[in-house]
Amino acid sequence: MIQGAGVSIEAAFRLHETWLVSRLALVVGDREEARDLAQQAFLRAVEKWDGEGDTEGVMRWVSVVGLRLALNERRRRRRWGFLPIEDADSTWALKTDPDLWRALAKLDRRTRAALVLSVLDGYTQGEIATALEVPRGTVASWISRGRAVLRATLEERRDG
Repeated sequence: MIQGAGVSIEAAFRLHETWLVSRLALVVGDREEARDLAQQAFLRAVEKWDGEGDTEGVMRWVSVVGLRLALNERRRRRRWGFLPIEDADSTWALKTDPDLWRALAKLDRRTRAALVLSVLDGYTQGEIATALEVPRGTVASWISRGRAVLRATLEERRDG
């Protein structure tokens, strides 16, 4: 068992894998790809985590690493002309909340990642800026524009 200061990476993985996969799938659009990225993030935790902190600290670190891996995967696919992520199997998301998923799919990857971290995971704009290595004002802009697009898209679907 890999642990430090009472924190077990394996226990964190078992408890939070589904949560992390769902968050990453919102960014990459493919649940299986998200599962692979989550495993890579936890593997990096095993390799690099210094054992300090609690389970919440482990998960915050792993979620940032996972998010960076997801953004890098999107860039790699675009650069090499692989199958666009939006064309991958996303039926799981459509079954969950089709209107929300379609609205999220309209956002660019950075905006979607900032919204996921802010709304779903409760990160502050400053924490998101640090994680994504951009100015805080950029994150605020992404979140504001993303919310506006989501609001308009979801209201349009509700009215239509």
